[in-house]
Amino acid sequence: MTKTTGIIGAMDVEVEAIKAAMERAEEKIISSIPFTVGTLHGKPAILARCGIGKVNAAVCAQIMISVFGVDEIINTGVAGAVAHGIVQNDMVVASRFVQHDVDTSPIGDPVGFVSTVNTIYFEADRGITERLRAAIGDKAHTLVGTIATGDQFVADKRVTEKLRTLFDAAACDMEGGAIAQVCTLAGVPFGAVRCISDSADEQATMDYPDFAAKAAATCSAMVIAYFA
Repeated sequence: MTKTTGIIGAMDVEVEAIKAAMERAEEKIISSIPFTVGTLHGKPAILARCGIGKVNAAVCAQIMISVFGVDEIINTGVAGAVAHGIVQNDMVVASRFVQHDVDTSPIGDPVGFVSTVNTIYFEADRGITERLRAAIGDKAHTLVGTIATGDQFVADKRVTEKLRTLFDAAACDMEGGAIAQVCTLAGVPFGAVRCISDSADEQATMDYPDFAAKAAATCSAMVIAYFA
């Protein structure tokens, strides 16, 4: 039985190239989110532009699962660099996600601990991670590691240092951790590939406009290759 893959990006720039590559594409709008139903390289795919932030991402992921019945979900898009040694247009494939803005430490929990599932880290599916890494091949410098998610655009090196220290994070984003939590609760395998658009420090607001479109295009090409 052929599996159906859901693909989620936050912004139009992160999904437009994938949408253009889809065959027999039809659009449906649910909860103000545009979903494109079609195929990539002949394989069933559902593409969505969820909007920025964790709530938008979670709503989108649940619709993917409940309405479209996807068998797996891939999150694609841009991210800020956290690990030392990665720069714009490098790739990060998620080994796991953490929600760095979840903090009940005043009552004794570790930072990032999500009480509903009693975990800090949401592990990506190893098979999806390996296939994403293989799709990239030697086309870009790639790191497999932790992605830290929060409802903030990180533009402060003190925050990136905290994310490295607390979580050994490789990159930071604003959606992946929410998608990971929804998939974990539903028992749906998930993975993510992110292209670095900025340095997540005080230069980020200047770097991001110049590099976001290029990074998104790079990431989209790798997702399309995943289906080849």
